[in-house]
Amino acid sequence: MVPLRRGPESDADRLEREREERSRAERERRSRIERERAERDRVLQERLERRRLERLERLRRERADRERHERYVWSRHKRAAAPSERGQRVAPKRRQGAAAKRGQPVAAEPERKHPKPRPAHARIEPGVKGPIRWRARAAENQRRAATRRRGLFWPTAKAGFAVTLVLGLSAGLGSVLGLPVPGLDAGTGRQSLASSATIFGIDSGTPPGLAPGYVFPLIGPRDFGDAQARFGASRYGHVHEGQDIFGKTGTPEVAVHDGIVVDRGKNTDPDSGGRGNFLTIYSPQDNHSFVYMHMLKPSPALAGKHVHAGQMIGRLGCTGSCEGPHLHFEVRVGMATPGAETKPVDPLPYLRGWPQATPG
Repeated sequence: MVPLRRGPESDADRLEREREERSRAERERRSRIERERAERDRVLQERLERRRLERLERLRRERADRERHERYVWSRHKRAAAPSERGQRVAPKRRQGAAAKRGQPVAAEPERKHPKPRPAHARIEPGVKGPIRWRARAAENQRRAATRRRGLFWPTAKAGFAVTLVLGLSAGLGSVLGLPVPGLDAGTGRQSLASSATIFGIDSGTPPGLAPGYVFPLIGPRDFGDAQARFGASRYGHVHEGQDIFGKTGTPEVAVHDGIVVDRGKNTDPDSGGRGNFLTIYSPQDNHSFVYMHMLKPSPALAGKHVHAGQMIGRLGCTGSCEGPHLHFEVRVGMATPGAETKPVDPLPYLRGWPQATPG
């Protein structure tokens, strides 16, 4: 018999054969992936089961050790607290029986003094466990700031009270006796406590005027907030020494007047004290300092550099101890360098009269 020869493979047969080969290869690949996945799952389950058993064994050993320690402590406590007759321990029963057979009196065995158990070392638990919340951190920073500012508060308050009392007594005595009284206006005869207080260096409550050429510290819509944002509002252990100005995050902040940067800090500084990113500008012309707090990022103006009115020094943010984006703006009499004692005044009358700077 002569074998039949097959003709040349047609394109359809070749495509069908290639499709079957690809399908077989794909099935083999999927089967291999499934086997590898099952093997990984099995190894993972074994590892988790081994860790679980090890944890249970460790807990069992710890519980056994704790129970053994408690039994040991309890036995020592019972031996130390066992009752004795006249401060002496009674002789053992076996010794008592032998002495009774011989007709001898039983002598009591002197009590053995056991050493007192040493007290366990006291563990000092931290006051705040876990991460410190920002409110606790803000309260701590404000307490530290209040401690630094507390130095001259009570002496100044006592001096003001004494001056007021002396002026009142002198006015009453002068009105009764018809004598001239210091502090009385010559024309009207009325006592001007504010003018008399200025003699002794006490602020009358009205901030002095500044030279012209000042601009508002923000460029854009702003809001002065409610009474809690005002100068003198109550805070944690002290009073608010500035004016909060609210706006959108990223609003440009500009220098209110020509001056020198005398202090600059970042939110990450250890002595930030809740001020966040802050900047202080001193105006030699008026001997006043202007403080900006809670900036979005550290100011590009470096310490010792000169700035001019309307120059951009930062952007509005909420860094340090704050609730919502705002600018804490302070006006202080004198150069507010680090560690200097300067006197804050109410900045709101100034802010209401300063025009907004032109962008750019």
